Amino acid sequence: MMTTATPRPGGRSARVQQAVHQAVRSLLAENDGDRTALSVPLVADRAGVNSSTIYRRWGDLPRLLAAVASNQMLPEQVEDTGSLRGDMEAWFIPYVEEFSSDLGRQVLRDMLADGAVTRDYFALMNGHVEELRRLAKARGEAAPAARDIIDVVVAPVIYRILFNHESATELNVQDRISLLLNTGPASSRQS
Repeated sequence: MMTTATPRPGGRSARVQQAVHQAVRSLLAENDGDRTALSVPLVADRAGVNSSTIYRRWGDLPRLLAAVASNQMLPEQVEDTGSLRGDMEAWFIPYVEEFSSDLGRQVLRDMLADGAVTRDYFALMNGHVEELRRLAKARGEAAPAARDIIDVVVAPVIYRILFNHESATELNVQDRISLLLNTGPASSRQS
């Protein structure tokens, strides 16, 4: 999965990213998700790279954790279920389940602390929303504007996860999707 919306690095850079991300995931798993048990030197040792490589590429441990977590949180591809509603549910419901967990909330906070990560993550999410729209259009379905999908479904859910600590069940993602697709916001431009 991608860390940012920029093209994937190739060659050695891709191998380093994969090794570092895998090291973080395995260390977190071994420590029951306890992020305080991690350090840049520990991750570097596990990944087989120098600590300076991690500092140069990610800056510090919180940014690295945010990059790894954001890389895991969004599915790499949008699933074609045969309908826009199905595609949105298949894409967004697992996302909400991940982010509404304690670890997911921490990931959101880490991402908010780093403007570059949030911009890249937003671009990646927007790309997925555009893919949802593209699939719908290819099937002959009308699709709300990407901005409306984000404003009606995605943004309020993330806000409520962060500030009200709501669970996936409380967030009623299917209802939000239905509201958007059945009535749409006043600003919705079907295209």
